[in-house]
Amino acid sequence: MHSSSLRPQHHTVFSTSKCLVLDIYPFSKVVNSKELFMSTITPNQANGNSNSSRTFLSALVLNVVLLVIEVGAFVVLKQRFDRIYSPRTRLPPPNKRAVKLPTGPWKWIPAVILSPTEDIIHKNGLDAYMFLRFLKMIMWIFLVFTVLTFVVIIPVLAANVKDSQRGLDRISWNNIIDPHDQPRLGAHVGVVYILTFFVIYLIRHEMLHFVHVRHQFLISQSHSRLAQARTVLITSVPDEIATEHDLRTFASFVPGGVDNVWILRDHSTLNKLFRERQDICTKLEAAIASLLAKATKMWRRREKTLHRACRSKSQDSEDANSVFRAHTASRELLNELVPPAHRPRHRVGVLGLFGNKVDTINWCKDEIVRLNKRIEEERANFVGGKSLGSAFIRCNLQIGAHVLAQCLSYHEPLKMYDKWMEANPKDVVWENLDDGSLEMRSRYIISWLATIGLIVAWSFPAAFIGTLSNLDDLCSKIQWLGWVCKAPNPIPGIIQGILPPALLAVLFAFLPLILRAFAWYECIPRYSLISVSVYKRFFLFLLVHGFLIVTLSSGITKAIEGIIARPTETVQELARQLPGASIFFLTYIITQGLAGAGGALVQLVPLILHFIKKQFLGRTPRQAYEVTFLMPSADFGIILPRLSLLVTIAFAYSVLSPLINLLALISFGMFYLAWKFLLLQVFDQPDHLETGGLYFPMAISNLFVGLYIEQICLACLFFLKVNNDRAPAIAEGVLMILLIVVTMVAQILMKHSFNPLISYLPMSLATKKMAKRYAKQKEEHQGTADDEIDMFSRQQIKSIRKRFAKATQKIDARLRTEVHEVIRGPTSEQMKGESENMKAQQDFMSTEIADKDICLEGLPKLFLATSRESQTSRKSKSSKGSEGHSVFEPDAPATISLVDDSDEEEEDDHAFNHPSTYVEQPWIWIPADKLGLSVILKGDLISAGVNADDLGAFMDWKGTVDVKRNPPDEEWQGGHDN
Repeated sequence: MHSSSLRPQHHTVFSTSKCLVLDIYPFSKVVNSKELFMSTITPNQANGNSNSSRTFLSALVLNVVLLVIEVGAFVVLKQRFDRIYSPRTRLPPPNKRAVKLPTGPWKWIPAVILSPTEDIIHKNGLDAYMFLRFLKMIMWIFLVFTVLTFVVIIPVLAANVKDSQRGLDRISWNNIIDPHDQPRLGAHVGVVYILTFFVIYLIRHEMLHFVHVRHQFLISQSHSRLAQARTVLITSVPDEIATEHDLRTFASFVPGGVDNVWILRDHSTLNKLFRERQDICTKLEAAIASLLAKATKMWRRREKTLHRACRSKSQDSEDANSVFRAHTASRELLNELVPPAHRPRHRVGVLGLFGNKVDTINWCKDEIVRLNKRIEEERANFVGGKSLGSAFIRCNLQIGAHVLAQCLSYHEPLKMYDKWMEANPKDVVWENLDDGSLEMRSRYIISWLATIGLIVAWSFPAAFIGTLSNLDDLCSKIQWLGWVCKAPNPIPGIIQGILPPALLAVLFAFLPLILRAFAWYECIPRYSLISVSVYKRFFLFLLVHGFLIVTLSSGITKAIEGIIARPTETVQELARQLPGASIFFLTYIITQGLAGAGGALVQLVPLILHFIKKQFLGRTPRQAYEVTFLMPSADFGIILPRLSLLVTIAFAYSVLSPLINLLALISFGMFYLAWKFLLLQVFDQPDHLETGGLYFPMAISNLFVGLYIEQICLACLFFLKVNNDRAPAIAEGVLMILLIVVTMVAQILMKHSFNPLISYLPMSLATKKMAKRYAKQKEEHQGTADDEIDMFSRQQIKSIRKRFAKATQKIDARLRTEVHEVIRGPTSEQMKGESENMKAQQDFMSTEIADKDICLEGLPKLFLATSRESQTSRKSKSSKGSEGHSVFEPDAPATISLVDDSDEEEEDDHAFNHPSTYVEQPWIWIPADKLGLSVILKGDLISAGVNADDLGAFMDWKGTVDVKRNPPDEEWQGGHDN
């Protein structure tokens, strides 16, 4: 039987996003046959796949070489570029830094492996920790898969088989061809049952761990003190109760009562002015930096001219330079170096293309002054606008917020139905909070219809690209493609091997952006949850196009004639193609695991982009700050779908081609090492985008997708063997259908068991510590501990909070004063008054404690801890800031820090107001140049009423901007060791 020859396929690695996980779409021929749609695969047909083994070995060698090169480059570059490969050891504040890894080319490997995974929680939050936990779980799964399939399946497939095939096909499903060998396939049923039950057990075990860790995270002192832990966002609030008084009454039933209420109102005019001011401030900073750079370079040019003149006259150039640099910064000097005609200018018309040209600095200064006045007037005159249907309710107790979020809120359909916990002010998508309930539902439907439409529409270019990899089969059947077969090498190899993955790279580069736009359109009110929605869409997309379309498109091109002749048997033939396609996915898995993980370590693209940004995008202090201080972060909404697709593929072929289990184990081992290093040493996950591990349940749910595909494929393949051995094939197919039902029941039970525990904090944990403290306090006061706890006295709880906030502030101020006095040493007057001060302090403390005891009579002892100043409050008051990561105590028992206001944030009345209603003008950050001209520009801005400063920003003699801290209107908490 004739079969067309196979050319070696070229596998190209490319990255479609900054998530450092690579998408590889190698296209290789896996099946060659002349006759299609036969009831069985004949030995001669199957032997046509022998070249696929060489394809796999070529890909393996290529990716091993790439891995060696990438790891070698990583070892060399890691010693030279700490900013790229270990920024967490020098950029964060001291209490947030990572431990430096041992020096040496290979000592970092055991150090990373042995480093406690729980440290990730302190460094990068629960999302990152559960991501690594997921990778470790997959490693355990494929370790068991590898051992069991290698011990059972491979001997069954390869030992003493008639008409045995060669190469990798000998240890795959395709090796069982003779009807007398069909009973061997019964081993697949038993193995699949064992592996499925093991996966279900492990899923339940890991979900129990996740629920425990998430609850510990929520009630930990570092998290429960945050305002977001006690705040509920409610959308579609009806106008009848859209007042603070009515909403307080509405939520008065929650334990502890309501602390504060923010109602989103229509500030369209104010919002427009606010955005305009933000843009103009950015424009002004760029213009000032450009002006100072021009002046500095002009000065240097004159200095070099003087230097050359001095050399020609045999004068001392150093003396001339010192005289030349002895200048006085003045406006005249600035105008001399940069004449008005050469200052930054722009057009004020549409898109900056029309209208009169104006001096950018003067125009921006005048516009900021005007906008500052307009914004202040709008804020002062704003009495109350139309409610936009959203409200933030902050409760006094954390458990109160969780109770409120679970209640049926309103007596009309779709009103106050959507409630969102853990809303951080920086995580709020303000533009998505002004839609009604019907519009939100319609947007949800349209968004998912658009996603499905995109998947369908995308199949056409994806299928076309898939056919490019099989032009050898088409060129003999389609006349106008005949030139491909006749073209000299390497043209056919380029068209079939390099062009398809290159085209897919272009397509998939835009995919995450499109899916994020769909998620945004859905009216999701939090950026972190938009990423969660992108995860669902992206996985669905990859499942269709990264698995089904890519698998079937190759079979369709080979089956064109048969499909036309016998269209009713198309599904059966494509099912037969599935085992043969395993070589493609073996190549895919090994490429991901070796070259992909190595690429994640070497970070070649981030390294190049860093220097490009530093050279071309670091022109202003804020840009330089982003390049110097801001570390990369991982978007799990893009990364996890890719890894979930690998798991799905490996599950589907786990018994059809057992070698894929070993390759998946190696791949995920490499991924675990690479990502643990990145999350320990490189990445910095933003606090406000933390979901508390909500990606993990979705990744677990996608494991069931892989199990279903595996079981459905096996059921179909067993039923296709009916013509060979009727009774055993039917029995095996029925057993697989039964396993599908068992798997569905297990998934449904786990979903109903764990979903409530994932979303909310159980009362058993929230009240346990309260009861213990209450009992202890009653015993201290010689009372009985049998009285019930009253958590509904809102006024007493609130008064206690305010009283202790003021008291602890006074005590902290007094302690700071004492520390300074100890450092300076006591004076004689201080020595004389020391006893009086101590007595006064004791009187003050006793007075506060006495007042406290009065307020606590009949209440649990809940609010005795000191209070720290809130980082989030500072950020909202100054409009910006650097909030540190929440430090989670993983080993703390469930009863620690259950009280919401123990070590609680300082309350901020503007925390959940729209930024346009309270955020002040961003300070214009000016780089301090060597000539001192920045002082002149700063003085002009301040005198005009524009906040400006040059704190921590510098410009060298080359005009390059560098910074030593964050912007001046943000609190500096340390970092960036030189």
